[in-house]
Amino acid sequence: MKRSFLRKRSKSPLAKLKAEAWRVFSLWIRKRDNYTCYTCGKRNDISPSSIHAGHFISRRHNATMFNEMNVHAQCLFCNMWDYGNSGTYAQNLIRDYGKEKFDELVRLGRTVHQFTAKDLEALIERYSLGDK
Repeated sequence: MKRSFLRKRSKSPLAKLKAEAWRVFSLWIRKRDNYTCYTCGKRNDISPSSIHAGHFISRRHNATMFNEMNVHAQCLFCNMWDYGNSGTYAQNLIRDYGKEKFDELVRLGRTVHQFTAKDLEALIERYSLGDK
């Protein structure tokens, strides 16, 4: 009996690069925001894993996945249980960046983007903090 269906498939090189890009970008965002939740203001640098890098616009289409305006530190509650606390998130984005930039971000979020290995390597280099 073949059991090949039980084997876990390895990630493609592009998927591995994307995961590493997200890891370094997420850490950079949380440090940039001083481990303080963008939507409720709670701060937690003692347990950094309880602070996430939360997206306002879903990263599903990639176009806003690594957008610094679209991603901010969020506490576990706001990001997961309060589904991103999107109302407060939107208000804060408009306050901090202005309505015009907010509208541009929303438009960008409706586009699809495909990353190349070169794109992802550049992101890793840009956001890497030297601590792997």
